[in-house]
Amino acid sequence: MKTASSKNKNFTIRTANQTLPLVKMIVQDIVVLSKEVNETRERLDYLVGGRGKGAQNDDYARELESIEQANELKSDTLDKFVNELSQLGLGAAQVSEGFVDFPAIREGEDVSLCWHLGDKEVMYWHAADEDCPMRRPVDLPLIRQSGDRSFSNS
Repeated sequence: MKTASSKNKNFTIRTANQTLPLVKMIVQDIVVLSKEVNETRERLDYLVGGRGKGAQNDDYARELESIEQANELKSDTLDKFVNELSQLGLGAAQVSEGFVDFPAIREGEDVSLCWHLGDKEVMYWHAADEDCPMRRPVDLPLIRQSGDRSFSNS
């Protein structure tokens, strides 16, 4: 049986949902910026790939360099956003697709509560070794851990 390290923060459904206003803003920025950076990178690769070696010091080359530098700044900003999620204790492996993992424990096992941009709240989970698309609806053990007494047996 796997157990979470004491230095890692674990979330319940309740605590994960309490962080969502901030997480939503960060993830929205990441998704938009990630798309911009990737599209610009693809365009630059296409444009640079079609140029001959002798045309490196013209206005066109300087413009391409300027676009590359601006894209690098956007990429740095993207890294800062991802770092913000990490500092909150969240997993961001698929964040450019809008997925965020909240480390949690379910019946003594490491799991991830999984939220996707557009979800109203954290309503899904997956095993620690699974990807977000394999997520499933939260169940009674996770609900009970959140302290919601309406679901307890007492």
